Amino acid sequence: MKKNLTVHRAVLAALCVTCTLSISACGKKDNRNENKDPITGADQSQTNESGSMEGSSENGSDTAAGDHSEFDAMIGDENTDPNNIINYINTNIAGAAISDVKRFFTGLLSFGDDIRMIDFTRLEDSRQYMPEDMIAFMDLMRLEGDTPSMVMSDEENRRVINMTLSEMLERARLFEQHLEKYPNEASSEAAARMYEEIATNAISGGYNKEEGIAHYYKGEANNAIDQKALQYYQQFADANPDSNLGKIVREYIDVLQTNNFEINDKMEAFYRGLQGRFAVSSLTNSAGQQNGTTGNNGTGTNQTGNGGTGTNQTGTAGAGTNQTGTTSSGNSGTGTNQTGTAGTENSSVESSSTEMSSVDGTNNTTRK
Repeated sequence: MKKNLTVHRAVLAALCVTCTLSISACGKKDNRNENKDPITGADQSQTNESGSMEGSSENGSDTAAGDHSEFDAMIGDENTDPNNIINYINTNIAGAAISDVKRFFTGLLSFGDDIRMIDFTRLEDSRQYMPEDMIAFMDLMRLEGDTPSMVMSDEENRRVINMTLSEMLERARLFEQHLEKYPNEASSEAAARMYEEIATNAISGGYNKEEGIAHYYKGEANNAIDQKALQYYQQFADANPDSNLGKIVREYIDVLQTNNFEINDKMEAFYRGLQGRFAVSSLTNSAGQQNGTTGNNGTGTNQTGNGGTGTNQTGTAGAGTNQTGTTSSGNSGTGTNQTGTAGTENSSVESSSTEMSSVDGTNNTTRK
């Protein structure tokens, strides 16, 4: 019995040692691989913390989103150097929640009067943390920086057109496509501003009668548009028949031909109504809303922003099925961009400015 008791104790001791070693090994294995990439061995602690923060942010936790009151203070101060805002983003974006990342870029793109003053090349190190729309927008602005559509004129101390007509139209289309693809993102509002400005200048040529600014694409006389421009408008409209800008350009072609390329009251009324025709809100809210409801005397398919642009409207601008002249009244239809009451004007289409005062049409040959 004594011998059997000794053997029994030895077996129990061996089992205890085996269990202890197994537990220790398991513990070491878990600790060794915790927070490390299984392939590279890189520490993933920051990534995991960021992912956890993002999940909390999506659930509406303000604490998880982080305290960025310093950023808000910079955005709220008009004297802030934009580079300081960019430095803040570069420093904090890696561990920021999704909501904070969008907040960073929304604030940056809304800061200041001219988005061209932002040096987007300084954000390259943060590119891997950016949302898709911001990467695309930054690439557009880099293109705009390399070949600007507008430049400052030392002679006149204001921005003037810096492109040929076809280049201007294509640049505007790039921003329109960005809005179509990313209708409600951090970059949408800034892209809309760029689109409206460039597209307006491509069509109006920066013409401003009150300030004595001639049409950039004018002919031999200041009150006439060079008829050579027609082919470039036609080429763009043919290449982009389904785009909002392509339809507006097609409408403008009709206005040019109807008025024999003369810059008269009807032409000026068309220019004043451009901003309403671009209808950026419909692009950013539902990617264009190409088909509207049927209105009185006109279907919505081809109806554009300001159905009645002048007292002698011929129906081209209104583009309703049976729309002519003064029948372009308040409820003419909600088409591509029509908003219902857009066609109630007679001699002027809109009172809002279309930024035409910022461009110059003089010295056409020299600037080209």
